[in-house]
Amino acid sequence: MRWLNRKSAANGGLTLIGEGSVFSGQLEAAADIRIEGEVRGDIRAAGEVTIGQGGFVRSDLTARDIVIAGRMEGRVIAERSLRITATGRLAGTVQAATLIIEPGAVFQGSSEMLEALSKPDLSCVGV
Repeated sequence: MRWLNRKSAANGGLTLIGEGSVFSGQLEAAADIRIEGEVRGDIRAAGEVTIGQGGFVRSDLTARDIVIAGRMEGRVIAERSLRITATGRLAGTVQAATLIIEPGAVFQGSSEMLEALSKPDLSCVGV
């Protein structure tokens, strides 16, 4: 788990959608989310969302930091940073303060840079 925030995992602040799992609906988390399975629906997280190499997400995704190593379709809003790794595929629209696209990554869509102090409204996330 290269992109896992170890501090959050150690404190029990990690929601995992494991390989072979399918989640449909609205997912909200006060900490980090790691997706190795499939998610269809809206995702909002106060922490980091990582889509692992085996993960597939079709969603509107809003989080502090986002790492895409798998496949993502939809709208992405990253308060701080969005990283698309060499194995990552993103089709959709992006709003992020920092956008990092590694060599080999695929991004099809449009992007808009957010000001560093601008923050999406994550107030509906429980904590």
